Amino acid sequence: MVTSFGKFLRNLRMDIGELLLDMAEKLHVSPAFLSGVENGKRKIPEGWLTKIADLYGLSEEQNEKMKEAYYDSNNEIEIGLHNLEANQRDLAIAFARKLDSIPESDISKIMNILNKEKK
Repeated sequence: MVTSFGKFLRNLRMDIGELLLDMAEKLHVSPAFLSGVENGKRKIPEGWLTKIADLYGLSEEQNEKMKEAYYDSNNEIEIGLHNLEANQRDLAIAFARKLDSIPESDISKIMNILNKEKK
């Protein structure tokens, strides 16, 4: 799953005509690792925001876009559905699709149900 940060990095690379290998060398990582970050398979290393802004002389606007992409990417959650039963998969998918339209009163009820499971 490509993340917002991965898209930002790839677009930055393409805009300046830089190969993945070259950017990886500048960031002191392997091309495979950088590709993993771009594709959302690797976590964004700490300190990369400053490092990328400095290396590429990002404008204030570009820097803000990068920060936004970073925070969006770090707030994404991936759920592995392959080990779940069919009804569990269906529930997870339905919940994800409807999450933004669930009334607050129902959210409280769902949280109560989930919190009972912890005890």
